[in-house]
Amino acid sequence: MQALCSLTEIPDGEARAFPYRDRSLVLVRRGLKAWAYVNRCPHAGVELQWQENRFMSLDGTQLQCSTHGALFNIDSGYCTWGPCQGRSLQSLSISIENGIVYLME
Repeated sequence: MQALCSLTEIPDGEARAFPYRDRSLVLVRRGLKAWAYVNRCPHAGVELQWQENRFMSLDGTQLQCSTHGALFNIDSGYCTWGPCQGRSLQSLSISIENGIVYLME
C-alpha cells in the first residue's frame, strides 16, 4: 500500500493528480468516498486536466478531458460523451483507512 494523501486534502467534489509510475493518477472525492484512475484519456492518450488539478466538468459532476471534452462518470470512469464514448478510464484500487487514502498495489 502507498499512502497518497488525507481525504480532506482533496476538496469535496474535486480531483487531484498524484505521481503514478511513468505518468500520474487522478483521485476524485465525493463526500467520504474516493475513486482513482490512471490520468490518461482512452481516446487521445493525454492527461485529462486542462490546468494543474483541474479535472472537473463545468457543472462539477464529471471528469472531463481537456483535449476533446470527453466526459467520464466519477464512480466508474465510464465515458458518457465524446470521442471515447463507451470506453472507460483505467481504474486503480484504493482504500481509505482512518481518513488516509492508500493506493493498493
